[in-house]
Amino acid sequence: MKQADTEFQVGIFAAGEDSNLYDYKVKLEKIKNELVKFGLTHNQAKIYIYLGKYGPKTAPEVVKSLGMPRTETYFILNTLQNKGIVTAEFSSPTRYMAIPIEQAIYTLINTEKENLNILASQEKNITEMWKEVPTFAVETTEIKQDKLQTMEGTGQIYSKIKDMIRTAKEQLVIFGSEKDVSRFYHSEIIEMMFNSMADSRLIISPALQLPDFLNEFDKKRIRLIPSEENSNQCFVIKDNDEIMLFLRNATHPSHSVFAMWSNSKSLNEPLSKLFEYSWESSQPCY
Repeated sequence: MKQADTEFQVGIFAAGEDSNLYDYKVKLEKIKNELVKFGLTHNQAKIYIYLGKYGPKTAPEVVKSLGMPRTETYFILNTLQNKGIVTAEFSSPTRYMAIPIEQAIYTLINTEKENLNILASQEKNITEMWKEVPTFAVETTEIKQDKLQTMEGTGQIYSKIKDMIRTAKEQLVIFGSEKDVSRFYHSEIIEMMFNSMADSRLIISPALQLPDFLNEFDKKRIRLIPSEENSNQCFVIKDNDEIMLFLRNATHPSHSVFAMWSNSKSLNEPLSKLFEYSWESSQPCY
């Protein structure tokens, strides 16, 4: 048997660095990580990719090829069918096949949209029921306690930042790399910030020139820092009383952002001073 045939039988997922299939394995790992963002688990994405690249397979074939537990494999295959991205043939034994990737992504996106629409439609009912139940908290004269919340993933982090922007009264500032700002822009965060009533300013570091996608905004409120020293720094401050500090920003090798929100003055004050110092020493864009 030729080496290529042997490698094909072993499978892309098992390919080592010395294999001709290793480059394909790396690409599929990236695709798997992207599919997870559409609501699949890692093993669900792995099975979908396997069926998509190796064609229709029976459940025992999937178990043998991917080395996954039998019970979990059957459960995942049923789940992927329910999600509409895997179909089953009327044969004995049953063979499963993945729908084309374009259709799968379209289906997953529409599913998420439908789930959001359902949640949105239930908001009024939930709010009304909440108001019907009395509050039993006892008012005290205790000093306001600092709060801290850690978040992972762009979804909940960006949602929290948008809430900060909506409730800002005096000032909004963002300090981040061009990659961070690009993500903020495509998530409509930059537009929301500059359209808010609060005094909004943005520092991009490192950057030598203004990114094209920011040309539509007031350049007097944007400044650049060419130094590479701040490439891993990113934070958002609202009214000097709320901060979103990225512990892993868009430049992190994992590409998975991780951040911490807090209303602590001990965190807000030094970072606010850092922003003001950076603003004074940065380069204008006009």
